[in-house]
Amino acid sequence: MSSWAKLDYRDSGLAIAQGLFAEAEPLNIFGFNRSIGTTYETVFNDGGGLYQYPPSAVQMDVVSSDVSDTGQVKISGLDADYNRISEVVTLNGTTTVTTTQSFLRINGAALVATPNLTGNVTISNGGTTHGYIEADVGVQQGCFCSVPAGHSLYIVRIDVNCGTIDTNKTVFIRNHLHFPSGVEYNVAEASFNVSQVSYDRQIPFRINEKTDFSFRAKSDAATNEVSIFVEAVLVKD
Repeated sequence: MSSWAKLDYRDSGLAIAQGLFAEAEPLNIFGFNRSIGTTYETVFNDGGGLYQYPPSAVQMDVVSSDVSDTGQVKISGLDADYNRISEVVTLNGTTTVTTTQSFLRINGAALVATPNLTGNVTISNGGTTHGYIEADVGVQQGCFCSVPAGHSLYIVRIDVNCGTIDTNKTVFIRNHLHFPSGVEYNVAEASFNVSQVSYDRQIPFRINEKTDFSFRAKSDAATNEVSIFVEAVLVKD
């Protein structure tokens, strides 16, 4: 059993963030979608729809919408065996650059070297977007994460915000789990018509290795801006 498992997580958050426990690391998962419609969409800033996972490990095409972008972007994810990998790609404006590594999952992407982005960066394969960075943000904002092999993910807090909500509109959210067997669950569904709701778990919600975790949302009328912030701890089993 890891030493972290013996701790009260409410008192150990700072120590985990400081890297004092080799088996545990903090994960802050941020998602934003400014146009949630009346059908469920992943809370992801790529423009809408349900996030699509690659069916197998593939190389990714990386391209900006602006010809002047020449900075470096770090892509973090998992390989064919669900082991953690990352790669730094140097952008070539609107000319596509292909990763040397093959990604089964993408858990994050961020600008790591100047100049700052002036365009939107798309990370895709076969025309399907698997990663996305908005120009004025610099980091991917997608509320999804795939748990590496030999690890468990513990969710400790969830905050949901909606800037365009009113008493005549309701937003629905659900936690979507996709297991390596292909089985999918929609769990922890909720609805609200206030600007913010928070869920502080007294007992962390555990997600096992090789499981895809995401949050989806929909509106009962028109469109809404929805953001979700998830605090979690990734623990080596």
